[in-house]
Amino acid sequence: MSARQTRMTEERFLSVLQHELSSSVTWSVEHLQEDQLKNLQYYLGMPMGNEIKGRSQVISWDVFEVIESAMPGFIEPFFSGDTIGKFEPKGPEDVQWAEQATDYVNLIIKERNAGFLLFNTWIKDSLLSKVGVVRGEWRDEDPKRKQFRGLSDQQMTLLAQDPRTEIIEHAARPIPGMPPMNPAQMIQMGGQVPMLHDVTVLQAQPGCVKLENVRPENFILTSGIGTLDKARVIGEWVVYTRSELKELGFKQHDTAQSFDLATAVLEGSLQDVRDGFTTELALQDDAGGDRSLQEIRLFKGFIRADYNGDGVAEWRRVLVAGGEDPLLENEEAEGHNYCVLSPILIPHRVIGLGYADPARPIADVKTALTRQYLDSLYLANRPRTYVNLNANVSMDDLLSDRIGGFIRGRGPAGDALQPLQTTLVARDALEGLQLADNMRETRLGIPKYNPGLEADALHKTATGVRSINNLVDKRQKMTLRILAETGIKDLFRLVLKLITVYQDGPAMVRRRGRVVQFDPRGWSPDMDVSIEVGVGTSDETETMMQLQQFGQFMAWGQQVGVVSPRNVHQFGLRLAKNARLRGAEQDLLTPPPDQPPPPPPDPKLQLAQFEAQQEQQKFQAEAQIEQQ
Repeated sequence: MSARQTRMTEERFLSVLQHELSSSVTWSVEHLQEDQLKNLQYYLGMPMGNEIKGRSQVISWDVFEVIESAMPGFIEPFFSGDTIGKFEPKGPEDVQWAEQATDYVNLIIKERNAGFLLFNTWIKDSLLSKVGVVRGEWRDEDPKRKQFRGLSDQQMTLLAQDPRTEIIEHAARPIPGMPPMNPAQMIQMGGQVPMLHDVTVLQAQPGCVKLENVRPENFILTSGIGTLDKARVIGEWVVYTRSELKELGFKQHDTAQSFDLATAVLEGSLQDVRDGFTTELALQDDAGGDRSLQEIRLFKGFIRADYNGDGVAEWRRVLVAGGEDPLLENEEAEGHNYCVLSPILIPHRVIGLGYADPARPIADVKTALTRQYLDSLYLANRPRTYVNLNANVSMDDLLSDRIGGFIRGRGPAGDALQPLQTTLVARDALEGLQLADNMRETRLGIPKYNPGLEADALHKTATGVRSINNLVDKRQKMTLRILAETGIKDLFRLVLKLITVYQDGPAMVRRRGRVVQFDPRGWSPDMDVSIEVGVGTSDETETMMQLQQFGQFMAWGQQVGVVSPRNVHQFGLRLAKNARLRGAEQDLLTPPPDQPPPPPPDPKLQLAQFEAQQEQQKFQAEAQIEQQ
């Protein structure tokens, strides 16, 4: 029997893929999507379904408050400085490229991919839906159609010589008002009459790294794994129109059907809540449109399988639909291109908890207590009333809300009407709400204390406030470090890998007031990454005071020679970063490299100089004696 296995058939490959997707979807539906749906409903303040007609139906927005209060502390540390991450050289040969890689990758993430909005959705998804996902891929842009009119012969020649340009339309015309040329002029011009040119061209555009957020409910991941390295399948449900499939060059654009599992997931209630409309209406609108715009639901992602039969499972990049010929794309890949965040890690699980998960039970408690508080006030202000029907009380008069109105009846009012006494529980409900707030603060590290809202804020001592903020900062720093060491660091590695593999030429970019050339073809894709998450809000002032005190030492140290101009420059950058002053590198001049200290003098030369000085002093002394 041959040691080498046979190549996997397409039917067998689809069977393996179907099994992995079915297992992952089942786990996602049973363990994730119900919580994700509830968290989103609580975040949007939607009705809970247990409302009683005629009673308070108020909803506690604790999930919204927790997430929106936490977001600034998780976004600002990454965007307060000039860089989010920094590459460290893997070896001596990477030292000269590490700084360029840092600048270029930060530029791609922050500016070319709307980094702030990308991170805002990414982190909020993780806080709300347990997991936030970003997909990164290299895209070759379509050529741009451009028109030029009135080009000279020289301009036309340069345009035709551009390898990125393809001329698709060209028309030449004489120069208006130009007199006829004599034979001598014709010879001088090479026998050609100067013309003006009207051309239409297609100009090739350089490829780029494209970063996009993935909806958490569409994300597919192998169940029961502890790290992404152990995943057997990872990807997402996507929607393409038949027209888009044809533009991408897939022959199945007219026969492809939606993937069965994708249809079940994308037509779920979670998708409806997020989109704000019902699936039935969406399907009706889609069915009545042009067939070329009909939407097909596909699986796009990566799977590990021994497709080539060498006994080792490799990553395969796939795009799969339904129908008779479902496999649209199946190519070998070096790895997947997904970066995952989960703010509260659970050991041995990739997807942990979001901030909405522990906040949701507290929202249930506060909703119930707030409703009881309001119902108690309503009953106290408008209690139920006992009516003696024998007194012929007019029910229309009794039910009227008119101020100062009269109620008709017979006999004394005390015998006809009697308000029913109810127990006022408003005070007890308020105490319960305060207890729930304390639970939220302890559970999530997000304090209720706010000087602008709390009545006794002026009685808070500075030490107490500092202690509260220190505890908050520790929880915030912990979550920030988790985000930095997981998905964000993976994102930097992914972008570096994409540009080193796919970018086929240098890129000219204006940075810090000058044009810089970035050519990643010589960079190592294995450089280490360090993510700076900044400091907490409570110790920023303390850190700034310490830096100012150290600045006094820097000024003294420069006088005695223990501080170089380069040390002062680095200190200035650090001081500006802590003060959140962006662009400090443009304001500070880069000092020249530190000069090495001069070599120590030769001892023999020093001895000779000393003896020469002694002889000179002896000669001067003898000369003075002779003069006397």
